[in-house]
Amino acid sequence: MDTTAQEITFDSEGVCNFCIQAEKAIEDIKDDVLPDIKGKDYDCLVGLSGGVDSSTVLLKAIELGLRPLCFSVDNGWQDPKAQENIMRLVEGLKVPYYRYNIDLTKFRELQGAFIKAGLKNLEIPTDHILMATTYEMASKYGIKWVLSGGNVATESIMPASWGHNARDLTHIKDVYKKMTGKKLTGLPVCGLMKWNWYRWIKGVKILYLLDHFEYNRAESIALLQEKYGYESYGEKHEESKFTKWFQNFYLYEKFGIDKRKAHFSSMIVSGQMTRDEALRELENKPEYEPMDFNIDYPIHEHGDFKMDKWYGRISKIVKWLS
Repeated sequence: MDTTAQEITFDSEGVCNFCIQAEKAIEDIKDDVLPDIKGKDYDCLVGLSGGVDSSTVLLKAIELGLRPLCFSVDNGWQDPKAQENIMRLVEGLKVPYYRYNIDLTKFRELQGAFIKAGLKNLEIPTDHILMATTYEMASKYGIKWVLSGGNVATESIMPASWGHNARDLTHIKDVYKKMTGKKLTGLPVCGLMKWNWYRWIKGVKILYLLDHFEYNRAESIALLQEKYGYESYGEKHEESKFTKWFQNFYLYEKFGIDKRKAHFSSMIVSGQMTRDEALRELENKPEYEPMDFNIDYPIHEHGDFKMDKWYGRISKIVKWLS
């Protein structure tokens, strides 16, 4: 980690606050603690991305004898390998699976608004919709527990200064309105009142299942490959082509933020990577595939969001996927 994370501090021994917080989180985990989540038709809901974390969650759920309902959200950017990983897994484990389709035209327009605004966190539209659809699915099928792939072992470190909270629907609507001049409609969203309804009235809870096991990412990949023909798509979160471009080009070139530093730091703290290994990896620039964008918006100053020369340059290179 470095000072691209604005909140970083170091103690007298040179240990940064992120490592201290991550180690405390690991120490607080209680092994073999699993709430009683038996339901009616389904015990739990598992969102699948085709990535290692969510795939491992599904394997663990089956090992525990749970009856999960699985789903994924199609936002048009999924790596074909990731979708194949999902299908091999659900077919191999014979679990029910639902593919949630959203209005891709509207979604790309929302993503375009965030790109046009030049904000740090371009993943807010995806992350917010994933949250909204998760609660919607759980409520629809009367499921009380959502098993999340989020985990301390590989995700304990991530500076808040690198982005903005994806749950902030007011922020999302404001960006969209300022960049397009229109009101956001036609996409699944979840504001504060709806979130409280799901959590406290419907009783939907999130369980970070991997935190109740000794989760090793490399070992999980090897197991998935052996049993279900799992195919690697690259580094963490790169099962989405957009995410790969966002992390490896947009953040890196525009803001000087290399997300690998947080990902590797988390792995170092949990003993799955050495600092020397991480530093060697960071000697190479992150890899990405050129994206084909075509955002039909004029480049100009609008409201509180100022267009910079950087966006004007890349807009001539990339065209929005139609």
